[in-house]
Amino acid sequence: MKEYNISSFTVASIYVGTIIGAGFASGREIWQYFGVFGKWGILGLGFAGIMFILMGMMLVYIGRKLGTSDIGHVILPFSNKTVASVLGYVIALTIFVALVTMSAAGGAFAKQQFGIHRSIGGLIIVVMVILTVLGNFQRISRVFNMLMPVLVLVVAGGSLYVIFAPVTSECGEMDITPSPLANNWLIAAMIYMAYNMIGTIPIMARAGIHAKDMKTALKGAIFGALVLCLMALTLHLALSKDPAFADRMDLPMLGMAGRISRGFNVVYSVVLFFSIYSAATSTFYGVTTKIKDGPRKKYFVVLLAMIGFSLGLAGFREIVAMVFPVVGMIGFFVIVMVIFNFFRVYSGHGRRSDRIENTR
Repeated sequence: MKEYNISSFTVASIYVGTIIGAGFASGREIWQYFGVFGKWGILGLGFAGIMFILMGMMLVYIGRKLGTSDIGHVILPFSNKTVASVLGYVIALTIFVALVTMSAAGGAFAKQQFGIHRSIGGLIIVVMVILTVLGNFQRISRVFNMLMPVLVLVVAGGSLYVIFAPVTSECGEMDITPSPLANNWLIAAMIYMAYNMIGTIPIMARAGIHAKDMKTALKGAIFGALVLCLMALTLHLALSKDPAFADRMDLPMLGMAGRISRGFNVVYSVVLFFSIYSAATSTFYGVTTKIKDGPRKKYFVVLLAMIGFSLGLAGFREIVAMVFPVVGMIGFFVIVMVIFNFFRVYSGHGRRSDRIENTR
């Protein structure tokens, strides 16, 4: 096993980077699952924030105690290699949806910002992800350490800028309808949290393994979750300044930035692009851990990435509204199993793996 001894800041950066993708930074997810419910959405954010703290701590704890980031072993609350292996592949397939989503987001970004075909934006994101994931975990952690402070400052600072800027409603009144699969604030919050947690399982467990110690891992998970909560709240308040505008835009915060100033729009567009890249990288890394090491692995990685790109051409708004809730429902069962496994490991019934399945 390779020991990187990463800091709590790096653990937090990895946590934030896994979730802060296109749906988050663009405001699409925050609006779809919280903003549409107005003030009740803030309660939903509070609930999701508490769960992000608890689940982040559980994942790094399980990963470090068992010495593995294998998806099946982190989730399954009993010891059975066959069941753990099958479960791992099923969840990896579910996590794969995140790459599809980020590819679609890259396409939406290219179309909204530059007026070019969305396939170009999606392809650029996928190629960047492939080049990063073919490296090791240390490369990914370095990328997140560099990107996350900038992304957090611009997203949170940009949201505050919109909140206090003289933005008026330009679209008039319109009926704002939640997704039919997430039609009240509590269900929406649960689905949002469950969907996002699935993608964090392998990389947060890996972060727990490579942290300096258990205390460092737990502090990083808590800090990362708190940063996510504050960012989500500022985005919610910013988009609520013009609900109708936010509802009709694929990337509402980018649209808000364009209404305020050209310079702000350019800065936010760069940040949004790298947010898409960071989330796609971290989640796709989790999928690739289920591919057996060997000379052919890189070809399978490329093939999977290109399949994700092709599926992402379906469209970003459609995926966020319809696919996220379905994956979120699967996530409920995963979260329940993770909670049971945490208490099993915490009580001492879980045993550390004899070896790390993947030392990347």
